Amino acid sequence: MAHSSHELATESIASLEADPQIAMAAKEQRESLEASIGRLPVLEKEAVLLRLGQGLSYKQIAQVMDLSVSHVGVLLHQALGKLRAAMNPDRQSQS
Repeated sequence: MAHSSHELATESIASLEADPQIAMAAKEQRESLEASIGRLPVLEKEAVLLRLGQGLSYKQIAQVMDLSVSHVGVLLHQALGKLRAAMNPDRQSQS
């Protein structure tokens, strides 16, 4: 019987988590991301947490933060650029 793509993805994740080195690397990466989010300016951090943490749309974030949708887009763009740079410092130095 064929497996669905969801079942295969779940099995792959479970097998990766079973490897202690991969689990430790994932934990370290998650902690690094959380620390990087914590260092963002207040408005950027709030927008990122509403988007990634709560899954809100740009429009919903704009309503919560009392900003325009375009301002939310700018905040998220800036924040995600900073997070990418923080998580991939080697790529930044190659540019």
